[in-house]
Amino acid sequence: MINARRALLILIAEALFYVAAIAQRVTEHPIEIPFRLVENVVWLQVRLNNSRPLNFMLDTAAGTDALNRRVAEELNLPLVEMGTRANVGAGDGVTRVAFAPNVQISVGDAKYVNSRIGATPLDSVSGAFGEPFDGALGYDLLSRWVVTIDYQQNKLVLHSNAAFEYEGSGRTIPLRVSSGVPIATGIVVLDGKEHSGNFIIDAPFRGSVILATPFIAENNLLDAVRSSGQRLLETKLEGVGGTSQNTIGRVSAFRFAGLTFESPIVGFANATGGAFARRDIAGIIGAEILHHFRVTLDYPHDRLILEPFETPNVPEADMLGITWESQPPDHNKLTAVRVQENSPAAAAGVKVGDVLVSFNDRPAAEIRKWQLTEALKRPGEEVKLVLKRGEKKVSFRVVLRRLI
Repeated sequence: MINARRALLILIAEALFYVAAIAQRVTEHPIEIPFRLVENVVWLQVRLNNSRPLNFMLDTAAGTDALNRRVAEELNLPLVEMGTRANVGAGDGVTRVAFAPNVQISVGDAKYVNSRIGATPLDSVSGAFGEPFDGALGYDLLSRWVVTIDYQQNKLVLHSNAAFEYEGSGRTIPLRVSSGVPIATGIVVLDGKEHSGNFIIDAPFRGSVILATPFIAENNLLDAVRSSGQRLLETKLEGVGGTSQNTIGRVSAFRFAGLTFESPIVGFANATGGAFARRDIAGIIGAEILHHFRVTLDYPHDRLILEPFETPNVPEADMLGITWESQPPDHNKLTAVRVQENSPAAAAGVKVGDVLVSFNDRPAAEIRKWQLTEALKRPGEEVKLVLKRGEKKVSFRVVLRRLI
């Protein structure tokens, strides 16, 4: 009887071993997750504790997953208050921070429990993206898997940390992860001089590069651009931490992972707080650079793998001179929040506060912010805008031209 029981236990143990082995092999298979790509920003459908589908961005520069506080309250998640913090993302201000403990996150077929997901107000920046901004997946996702961002196939691929082996021909560069944020080397080229520095890989930033204030000062970069006589645009950076001043111009080139990006549009931050006041970084690299590659973030092996798709073109920017913001929750109301001096919009008489009624005879309710952004990058094209100003409507015909 004892021998029979022992034999049965052995059989059960062997069965459990094989089940565990099979389960382990299954988890080692890559997980593919489709995403929406809007202005080269990755948006994912996420559920928290079996919630309704939520709209999350992939934020490689987020040291933790983050949730819009409004959504946390809607889902009745218990929040542990942390007070206000400075240096949370871009912006010179402070941010109200809390966290929700032990939240299950489901994205595609991937599931994990975040022991403390951050909760902070995000609606103030959702208007700049023109998308509902329910939260962001950052280090907590990126540290659990080796993550490939395939900008051509519009999908994430999650590889097992333990099983991942790369055998492709892409470029591999060293990656340092500091406080959950990936940092790699890039080179700014200006007037024949190279300025190397450490850059945060910031996938949700839609532009090419923003340079940090101390790095600019140490290398006299803004003075060099001004002395070249090229036009500079004064604007603002908006982030979770509020706003800070920013000057936009072009440099000769930016070199990254063996590719040279000619005449990129670069931001010169004038920040007193937040990420762009840091002395340990040169700036950030955004989606205008990253989307030219299939990007693999391999944290266990401290490397970034980049497979280039094509030779990058010289980027274009807005040619009208209006900064638009959309209004939550549906984001189909576009309001002019800034009108650039000496721009076609300023010459036509557009004013801050004007609300878009139609663009080229298409109703504004049918236009997403990203569609308008792309339509305003065509030099020499005449566009028709109908705007609401107070109780009256005003019409404009404007010819687009390069501002920078």
